[in-house]
Amino acid sequence: MFKRVFASAVLALAVTPLLGQNVCPCIPISHQWIVTACETWNCAMSAMVLANGDPYVVSAPTGGSQFKWIVARRVVAGTATVSPDDPFVVDSIPNASDAATRFSTIPPENLPIIITTVDGDSLLIRLKEPDQQSRRRAAGH
Repeated sequence: MFKRVFASAVLALAVTPLLGQNVCPCIPISHQWIVTACETWNCAMSAMVLANGDPYVVSAPTGGSQFKWIVARRVVAGTATVSPDDPFVVDSIPNASDAATRFSTIPPENLPIIITTVDGDSLLIRLKEPDQQSRRRAAGH
């Protein structure tokens, strides 16, 4: 009987500190969208093949003269860096009407694109600098 009580007491003392500790740091994971510019359809489709059906990878045509395609990916924040030389900027906007309002203020030479993603956000993607070829076409009309 004494051995059982002693074993129960030791077990209770061994388990008690584990109950007080938080085994999960429970740091919320945040995500960000990054955009890669592609000059060809093959580049964009290669990225889609490598994504292997990931719903958080999207390719889209831009209508631009130099970068004809883009590939947008959702990554865990802090796991990827965006080069300052990247030609495209992406903003993740939770409200589609806000994205549409901001879209209407961007000049067509910046090749604005809105993409609605599976997580419900709207991506507003645009060139940092206006596309020179698009500017000439717009001016010629």
